[in-house]
Amino acid sequence: MRIKRGAMVSFWFRATVISAALVLCATGALAKTVFLGGSQTAGWKHMGMFKDVVNKGAVSNTTAKILKTLGPVVAQKPEKVFILEGINELYSPNAAILARYREILLRINKGSPKTMIFVQSVLPVVNRQDLSNDKIMELNAGLKTLCGEMQNCVYIDLYSHFAEGGALRESLTTDGVHLRPDGYKLWQALIEKYVTQPNDQLTRPETVAGLSQPAATSAN
Repeated sequence: MRIKRGAMVSFWFRATVISAALVLCATGALAKTVFLGGSQTAGWKHMGMFKDVVNKGAVSNTTAKILKTLGPVVAQKPEKVFILEGINELYSPNAAILARYREILLRINKGSPKTMIFVQSVLPVVNRQDLSNDKIMELNAGLKTLCGEMQNCVYIDLYSHFAEGGALRESLTTDGVHLRPDGYKLWQALIEKYVTQPNDQLTRPETVAGLSQPAATSAN
């Protein structure tokens, strides 16, 4: 039985692609850093900062929506995953939000054990009667506790650096929630070391001690 030349080329092409994929999986190669969150996170796409990350921030995102789309992210086995979510679902009890957060963290830990997860505190708001800073602070306390219970999880306090008089600094926001460029500059200053430093350095005791120190809060 003779095999047509075109079919043979197609066969070897498919075999080469499959072999390359198997080698990639065998070496445990990790994907890039991934950002997960709502419109605040999506805003990074327009700031010209952190260009090398995979930004999956989406308008009106929630922890429930993240859970539905988490599979492909975990399958990429990223080195780092940054999460900022919660502002779009404050109508839910904090316990429900934290339960969904727990499931997100567990799925990442199980599917990609080497991935470092960075849980960023929900940002404060200002002049928004529909949103409560007290509830946000309570949610953040729960996120900090939850992250402390999980493997490879680092909690990042953004809230206290953005707050002034118990609310979001008005100079940093356009509408009480979304950020101006200076807000993103401040955010960048707070997380850049987590984004740029290798995971093995971030887990060293001396580095962890340094990261616990107050970060620069200047937005200039």
